[in-house]
Formats: sequence, C-alpha cells, structure tokens
Amino acid sequence: MAQRVPFRRLEALALGRAGLAVVAVWAFAEAIAWPIIPDVVVGLLALVMPCRAVRLFVAMTAGALAGSAVLWAASTVAPDAVHAMLLALPGIHPPMLADAARAVAAGDPLAMAQVGPGTPLKVYTWAWAAGQGVPAPLVAGVILNRVARVGPVVLVQAILGSAAPAFLRRFDRLTLAVYAVAYIALYAIYWS
Repeated sequence: MAQRVPFRRLEALALGRAGLAVVAVWAFAEAIAWPIIPDVVVGLLALVMPCRAVRLFVAMTAGALAGSAVLWAASTVAPDAVHAMLLALPGIHPPMLADAARAVAAGDPLAMAQVGPGTPLKVYTWAWAAGQGVPAPLVAGVILNRVARVGPVVLVQAILGSAAPAFLRRFDRLTLAVYAVAYIALYAIYWS
C-alpha cells in the first residue's frame, strides 16, 4: 500500500532542516510568549519519524535556550513590561508567578524541572531574572525543564512511532485527528 500524503509530508519535514528550524523557532517563541509548548510539534514529528526524535529534541532545546536568553535579558531591562506580557497570556496568573518566584528563590535549577502540565518555562525564566539575576544556572534549569517536561512526550511518541509504523501510516488521517483532538482538549483544560 502506498504511503498516504499527510505522513509523507510530515516525514519530509522531520528529515530536513526545515523540520529542525520549525521546532527551534516554535521553542524560541514559546520560551518568550507563544502559549503552546513545542511538544505538540516535536511529538508529532517524533511519532512520524522516530529516528529523528533526538535531533528534533536538541533543536527544540536550543530554541528554548535562545528564547529564554532573550526573555531573561528583557526581564532584567524591563521587568514590569515582561510581567504584564506574561499575565496577558492564557493560563498564566499572579499566583503562578509568585509560586515560580518562590521555587527559584534558592537558585537551584532543579526547581524548574517538572513533568506534565504546569508552570510554563517563560514564567520560570522571568522569575529567575527577577530573583537570581545570574544567568548561568538558568541554562541548566532550561535544559532540565525541557528534558522533564517535553522529553517524556517525545520518548513516548518515538516509541509509538517505532512500535506501530504500519498502523500509523495506514490510519494516518485518524492518527492526526486523534493527535489534534488530544492536544486541543489538553490545552482547553489547562487554560480553563
């Protein structure tokens, strides 16, 4: 059976530099203001092309580090403006900012590591700039955050993609629909 169009296009994206760029740019934007974490795109590409999961994850982490550097710099220069921007984003509220500030107050990058939905990376970055000011440990915190928060999603998707490639390709439209509905539901719950 010939491979269907949706997965062929996603495989081509995952295999090329364009896929790495999409993932890195998404992660960069999410680390600053984009409200949807990059596990949506990284997970999908890892599901379709499991052999590229590590490269895609590295590109995502590099984008997150670059975005966090920009947000950290903006937070040190204009903390009130960044604070206001964060509060304008869906799912971010004053108690979350206060909790993040308390979490990173001791300067431990492990405080930024979390599994599953929770405090966005951008909130931790703002809190780090507001409290610690020192950027070097923030780098470790960003990496730990991406490993703990996005790593399991990418791993599970890559395992599913490796375990059932024929099934996924045979039912590619259904797979993509289920994937989209799952993320829409997740974000509807998270932002409510």
